[in-house]
Amino acid sequence: MKILLPGKRFLEAGARPLLAGILNLSPDSFSGDGGGDWPGRAERLVSAGADMLDVGAESTRPGSSGIPCEKEIELLVPAIRRLRLHFGPDAVISADTKKASAAEAALQAGADIINDVSGLGDPGMAETVARYGAGLVLMHSRGTPETMQNGENLRYENVTDDVSAFFEMRLKEAERAGIRREAVMLDPGIGFAKTAEQNLTLIRAADVFRARFGLPLYYGVSRKSFIGTLTGVEDPAMRDPGTLGVLLYLAGKGAEILRVHDVAGARAALKMMEILEKE
Repeated sequence: MKILLPGKRFLEAGARPLLAGILNLSPDSFSGDGGGDWPGRAERLVSAGADMLDVGAESTRPGSSGIPCEKEIELLVPAIRRLRLHFGPDAVISADTKKASAAEAALQAGADIINDVSGLGDPGMAETVARYGAGLVLMHSRGTPETMQNGENLRYENVTDDVSAFFEMRLKEAERAGIRREAVMLDPGIGFAKTAEQNLTLIRAADVFRARFGLPLYYGVSRKSFIGTLTGVEDPAMRDPGTLGVLLYLAGKGAEILRVHDVAGARAALKMMEILEKE
């Protein structure tokens, strides 16, 4: 499955999932891996086999209050420029932002994809992505990081059908703005306005989303709180073993892109899965 990028480039998802290495610029990252020596972390992610880097400057963990757009741009733009210069024109860089102004600045700086955790919540986002011919990760969420785990945002008639209805609505909006369908990836939004059980349902529904939409599936499960809840591991940095279990399940379901902190561990686990499945 090919994903359209700017400049008539393509990102190709084949037999194994692509790995998006998480590069947090914000010191407020829930897993404690933000800020600091981000260039060194970027180098390690790429050396470990990341197929793309997902660069974020604003924490979206539950309860976080966000940062002003100007501050987000101030962090994002120099980082993306430096990554593009260092890793070259073929590197795939996504900017994790929900603000159209920050997305535009990131795309001007050299980003290929906008990873929008609000699913086009900013009225200007779709037009911005279309104008640059960028890729788009369309994620389901409700509310804001401060409110998304509150009662009303956790109520669904049927979580798989409700997320599907959201995708249908936003895909029409993206199409009206001029975003090509081949540029879109769908993210069910694990951990965003979901209970642990709802997260599990959406992970199990990967094949349902593929059958309904025929688009690449993008899952961000790495070190998420539902893994801690279900395994009893409170420290996010210690949730990589639980994360690997979910990643392998999603690989078996055919998910095209997995967003991870531990690229080396994910790559090794997927390699062994591939070897074992050969007859």
